[in-house]
Amino acid sequence: MSRRARLASLDLNLLVVLDELLRSQSTVVAAKRLGRAQSSVSHALGRLREVFGDPLFVRTGTALRPTSFAEELAAPLRAQLDALEQLLEPTAGVEPSRLERTFTLSAPDWAVVLMLPPLMARLRREAPGVDIVLRSFRMDVDRAVQSGEIDVALGVRFQPLSGLVMQRLLEEPFVCIAHRDHPDLGERITLDAYAAAAHVLVAPYELPGSPLDDELARLGHRRRVVLRVPHFSAALFVVAQTDLIATLPSSFVHATAPLLRLRVIEPPLAIPPFSFSCLFSATRQKDPAHVWLRRCISEICREIHAGTPRAVAGRPIDTIDR
Repeated sequence: MSRRARLASLDLNLLVVLDELLRSQSTVVAAKRLGRAQSSVSHALGRLREVFGDPLFVRTGTALRPTSFAEELAAPLRAQLDALEQLLEPTAGVEPSRLERTFTLSAPDWAVVLMLPPLMARLRREAPGVDIVLRSFRMDVDRAVQSGEIDVALGVRFQPLSGLVMQRLLEEPFVCIAHRDHPDLGERITLDAYAAAAHVLVAPYELPGSPLDDELARLGHRRRVVLRVPHFSAALFVVAQTDLIATLPSSFVHATAPLLRLRVIEPPLAIPPFSFSCLFSATRQKDPAHVWLRRCISEICREIHAGTPRAVAGRPIDTIDR
């Protein structure tokens, strides 16, 4: 069968399922996110295994671990699905250089640090008539988007309010950080040592618990949180000057900490990936200028993800190859 014939016979929905399984590593979570039954996702996985001639995932405990072949598919698959989404977006006729518009964004500190500089550089280069107003991130940001006060909100958790659309931008692993000369930590950290350490918890939403704590509880452990802060940057600087440790998204750590005396360590337990999304009003979904801005944000997120090195156990972060 020719390559084109194979492509014509492939159900695009299978690739969407594969992408979600690579993100969540769970048929239960994937089914929930896709709005499908778990049996439907499991059936799709069986068909994907036939198509690719590879197991794709191997069950380890409660998680599905991707094979090396599946890991190699992840980045190009995501890129192609993003390209298809963009193909369906109505940006025809938009000339960024002619745009004269002000967009109001809301984002937490880590998103500002990672995304605002490259976004502004791109706007100055391609759309100098576009201005950005950045609002502080707040608990009721969903309603601010719903009312039109904010054009695009960037964050982790949003309420499913009527008339809003959420687009996932980035998923990446967490890493553990500690002072490079931490007295109790070496090149690796055991689960017991991790649970016994003093932790900084970043809780921008002031909500109790976290997926990390849920996984610790499942394993019969509980960590001691001695400091709660609303911002990732606060945790970074506290860890750099104390014996506290923190568990943060890898891109933020690698982008902001090269000058600090930090050690990056693989967490000793499986933590659901850090998922970052944007939220906007359904009334703006087909607005060509709005679509163009969201595309810029999405492309910057992909560049950030592509440029983030994998965590290297035990190595000081300022010596990791960039």
